[in-house]
Amino acid sequence: MPEFADNSGEVSIEQIAGPASGEVFPVGTTTVTFRATDAAGNTAECSFDVTVNDTEAPTTETMENITVNAEQEFCGAVVDFGMIGADDNCGLESVEITEGLASGEVFPVGTTTVTWTVTDIHGNTTTVSFDVTVVDNTNPIISCPGDMVVPTAEGDDSVVVNFNDATATDNCD
Repeated sequence: MPEFADNSGEVSIEQIAGPASGEVFPVGTTTVTFRATDAAGNTAECSFDVTVNDTEAPTTETMENITVNAEQEFCGAVVDFGMIGADDNCGLESVEITEGLASGEVFPVGTTTVTWTVTDIHGNTTTVSFDVTVVDNTNPIISCPGDMVVPTAEGDDSVVVNFNDATATDNCD
């Protein structure tokens, strides 16, 4: 309560704006105003600002690392991991992937880091990352020429044989 003084000795004081002492103040700046009135009806007012800053960062769930095998059709894998869970004491502005690929996209063989950035309505941020590892465990496919029977020439115990090379394919280079 503000202090007051008057030459008549009788002064009443009342709060005319803002929450009372001990009440909850919202994030932002709130002006609190008091008015003093003496016995003759003269008044004086004083005000002060209470500024509440949101410095609490959003909270997020932890995402576990993911390891999958490459698909046989291509050198990578479609990986689904859903949306990250996030919350904030004042409200969320955005939850977005700021590094890596989105859920449902084709991840290449190797390790890709996915980073989520969560921003609240007052600009506080939290980031959380996890790795998606795609392993190439698909054997290459090899094709050999068919069996051949080649006769030797009369009087020779060996023969020159020509054949096509074996061919191979793989889902990765």
